[in-house]
Amino acid sequence: MPGSGTGEALAVAARHQILIYAAEWKFTLVLGFVQPAVLLVVNLNSTTDPVAAGRVVSGILLMAFWTSTVWNGAGILSLERAEGVLSAGLFGVRSALVVLVGKSLGSSVLSVGSILATVAATLAALRQPIAFGDVGWLLVGLLVVVCSGTALGMLLACVFLVSRYGSQISGALMYPVFLLGGLLIPLRLIPRPLGALSWLISFRWAMEFLTSCTQRTPDLRFLGLTVLLSAGYALLGHRVFTYVSRRARVLGTLDLE
Repeated sequence: MPGSGTGEALAVAARHQILIYAAEWKFTLVLGFVQPAVLLVVNLNSTTDPVAAGRVVSGILLMAFWTSTVWNGAGILSLERAEGVLSAGLFGVRSALVVLVGKSLGSSVLSVGSILATVAATLAALRQPIAFGDVGWLLVGLLVVVCSGTALGMLLACVFLVSRYGSQISGALMYPVFLLGGLLIPLRLIPRPLGALSWLISFRWAMEFLTSCTQRTPDLRFLGLTVLLSAGYALLGHRVFTYVSRRARVLGTLDLE
């Protein structure tokens, strides 16, 4: 069945990418464990309110996941080109787009899994009380965050492939999203003209939804906006990948080595 073949390709690609990044343990250690642990220790040092702690933890989780997305998910195709295997992926039997989605999903799953494990261990070590609120909706929100990170990783991977400045773009994207997504400081402290840009950032709405879950009042409007923007990222990523694939397959103007 075609559907089962696609599902198998996604699973294999995801597992393959997880193994690749797990082997790069130093990078995974910093992004998945050290960074979120340090951020939690610094920001929860004087927080005693469980609801306030829930908002802080939500922001740190998304900050760590975004960092991993722009460094890991966005670098998938660039890494393959550096290793000389990009052409095999683009011209293979399986759909190159399906493989890229699977690899981006694997990167997202590994990132969120390691970050959640770090958050749980750090909160236990700090004996920090935290309000989880509606756990069911919280899990739904985390699943949507994984999908959003997958879509963003796929989009950025294609953009970085046609640019020689991938690392510079990664650095330039990181902190603006921290600020405009309300992950680092409340959006009310951001100048209004800049704050308007946050409407285009899915992590901003994911932050709002996760916070509403910790307050036991899950606001599905925020979840819907996160899903809508994530779908937009996926559609744009598909279009950019089509452009990249055409440059490689038809025009032969994409450097594959």
